[in-house]
Amino acid sequence: MRQILLLSVWCFSLSLWSATGDTTVVASHQKTDMTWYGSYKDWAVFPDGNTSYHKIIMEYTMGCASGGCSDWDYTTRINLLYNTGNIDSTVERIDTISFNPLVIDTTWRTFEVKEPYELAKVITPYANGFSNNWSHTFRFDVTDYYPLMKDSVEIEAFYSGWSSGFSATVTFYMIEGTPPREVTSIQNLYRGAWNYIDANQFNTQNLPAKNITLNSNTQMSNVRVNISGHGFVNSLNCAEFCRRDYYVKSGGQTVYTQAMWRDDCGLNAIFPQPGTWLFDRANWCPGDKSLTYDHDMTGQISNGQLDIDMDIETYSYTVPSGEVPANYIVSAQLIEYKNPAHQIDAELEDIIYPSPEDENKRFNPVCGAAAIKIRNKGATSLTSCRVIYGVHGADFQSYNWTGNLGLMESEIVELPMAKDSSWLSWYHGTEFYAKLDNLNGGSADEVPFNNTKEVEFAPVPQYPAKMVFYLRTNGAANETHWSLEKADGTLIASGDNLTNNTNYTENLDLTDGCYVLTISDRDKDGLSFFANSDGTGSARLQNDGGSFFVKSLQNNFGTELKQYFTVGYGIGLPEYTTSDFDFSLFPNPASKGAQLEMPAKPGLISIKLFDLNGKVVYQFEEDNREQLYQHQLDLNNLSPGLYQVTVSNGSFWKTKKLIVH
Repeated sequence: MRQILLLSVWCFSLSLWSATGDTTVVASHQKTDMTWYGSYKDWAVFPDGNTSYHKIIMEYTMGCASGGCSDWDYTTRINLLYNTGNIDSTVERIDTISFNPLVIDTTWRTFEVKEPYELAKVITPYANGFSNNWSHTFRFDVTDYYPLMKDSVEIEAFYSGWSSGFSATVTFYMIEGTPPREVTSIQNLYRGAWNYIDANQFNTQNLPAKNITLNSNTQMSNVRVNISGHGFVNSLNCAEFCRRDYYVKSGGQTVYTQAMWRDDCGLNAIFPQPGTWLFDRANWCPGDKSLTYDHDMTGQISNGQLDIDMDIETYSYTVPSGEVPANYIVSAQLIEYKNPAHQIDAELEDIIYPSPEDENKRFNPVCGAAAIKIRNKGATSLTSCRVIYGVHGADFQSYNWTGNLGLMESEIVELPMAKDSSWLSWYHGTEFYAKLDNLNGGSADEVPFNNTKEVEFAPVPQYPAKMVFYLRTNGAANETHWSLEKADGTLIASGDNLTNNTNYTENLDLTDGCYVLTISDRDKDGLSFFANSDGTGSARLQNDGGSFFVKSLQNNFGTELKQYFTVGYGIGLPEYTTSDFDFSLFPNPASKGAQLEMPAKPGLISIKLFDLNGKVVYQFEEDNREQLYQHQLDLNNLSPGLYQVTVSNGSFWKTKKLIVH
């Protein structure tokens, strides 16, 4: 059995009395090995149902099994097994049989009937060569399943793999408060994994039309659908590698058409992988979620009834002899609600970058902009809001967003942070903060606690000012293009219309600041990929003169590779500093002066002091002949604030922060 923790996410302390915003943590699986096809079950001990929750997040951490990761892309599902209260039985064994007269004496096994509700579907990555301690966390909003989460509930991690293996860790974070909409009923409409041979037979037998009598308290309804296609034995490469739609119908009319397709596999957060990870697929990518879609059916309710039908777009093919047909894994649920609990409720749902979350790895670390995801959880459309944001200890900024988000709709908003000083904290911290206010021109938010979010982030690397960018194209150079830009969008250099299998060099002499190097591939298969005939290309950054700094860039990057870095001072971490080069700076904080000391080889010592705007406010150079170098920094003419001290000795550099008070 698992323990329940009550945590306060706002004051970071244990609480004896629950309150809005407090978080209850419930765990089921803890690094449970999934080594062979089948069900892996564990218990989650939820609260007793007397507390309401504004939001429930489930984290599914996939890792390697204790014996290592599998090579293949297998489907995994996290299911909640709801006890229906019914009892069923099955024959456990036949004890005796007599024939005159015929009497069969049997032993029966009775069991509770449990209905599975899919909470998440994630495909494993091609993980051959992954270290045994590899893991990746996926997050899912499971708030609507709260009516099923009371007391002890069995949670199933289902693994469709035929080789070992992966592991599953499942944790629920239950944030107290009023839910956006109270759920009155939840039921499975369609659930299964079925072969697709004949379209009419598939749709009629597996996805039949239904007429649902809704709960008497129901005022709104939603159909939640997750369908993924697998197998490609035919000339159409269906169902895995062909784009097809599904249809949600009511009263004989198509209400929604949705593509079963992921066109962004080449931007996978888990990359590179040894298999065909970057090929787009039927609503899944190796090492990522299968996407879930919500379809509002409120407008189709009539006299407490709802007609629902679903179909998959028809296509015809012949199954080759001895092959397994194409198939679809289907989960469709009907969720019924009361009307929204609040008129005005804007949520800051996620910070995309800067972010430490596994799902945002593709976009981090950054130093040029921030991005958040906002969501409207109120009945009134969200048309505008102000975002207050910044790094703790630096100057906060504001951004006025406008748009039109209906109930439960969301949007990613990019926030400009082009000034290097925006990333510098007076407190040496790396915490990014954002808050929503001034909704719809000044309306008060009825749920203010979900307007604020902060994350601790990793700084970008720091590179030398003088570098050379080396690029060798592969045999499909027309697909490759690249650019180097400063944080404010100023283009420094770029390349396109390149020649096959050719070496290119670009000499760089960069001023202090934040930069992003972007290498893109129009065919979404990078500079090197085993499953094409393009050959192998490569890219690297290297210091101009000498070899103390070389940054080789990943060539199996799929669609695009972005490398953020800084030059000149420390909003980044130097990647080219050796462990035996360091200096001491004391006192820190300082007022009139600070002592700098370091062991140094004979040669030129260069010291620079930068303010928050990147301006050099102190500079000193001298030829050193001593083994212990000492220098007194004169700070008398400097204003109180945060500064960056950069020291170089020949080929090596080091940067530290200095507070002047």
